[in-house]
Amino acid sequence: MNKELISVRRNIFDDYEIQGFLLDESDDLILLNYVYDFNLDGLMALRKKDISSIETSKTDSFQTELLKIEGIYTKVNFDTKYDISSWKTFIESAIEKHKYFIIEEEDFEVPEFTIGIIEKICEKSIIMKHFTGIGRWLDEPEEIKYEDITSLQIGNNYLNVYERYFKNKGE
Repeated sequence: MNKELISVRRNIFDDYEIQGFLLDESDDLILLNYVYDFNLDGLMALRKKDISSIETSKTDSFQTELLKIEGIYTKVNFDTKYDISSWKTFIESAIEKHKYFIIEEEDFEVPEFTIGIIEKICEKSIIMKHFTGIGRWLDEPEEIKYEDITSLQIGNNYLNVYERYFKNKGE
């Protein structure tokens, strides 16, 4: 496996490329250690059918060297193991290590962004307790079908800040 930064383009959803280190792939998903502004920012799984292209550009190669110089490259865990054969198996394996998830359903007329805790893993969907941007938990959990998930993030700075906030509040 290439251990350099890659750029993932999803023309249907994003104007910009997603940059990261490829940790694993299956027939349906890829798993990245997401990189944003020269910082590792958690794990991101993407649905392969939405990907327009994946490449390692000259910029990616150069920025890989910069990350090595900065000491950030050594923090990439290329041995990270999750079962990414499907969204269901990925979530089942990730829930053992992560409490908070960001799940995106970008293929709708109005894309959905859900952030919270997975309460139940079902055969064709998950049930997720979620909260608003102002840290208010919603009363009704959200059912999210695996077939609608386009992106899933765990362990990123955004989630970590909210997790600390809820922990400090005793939730």
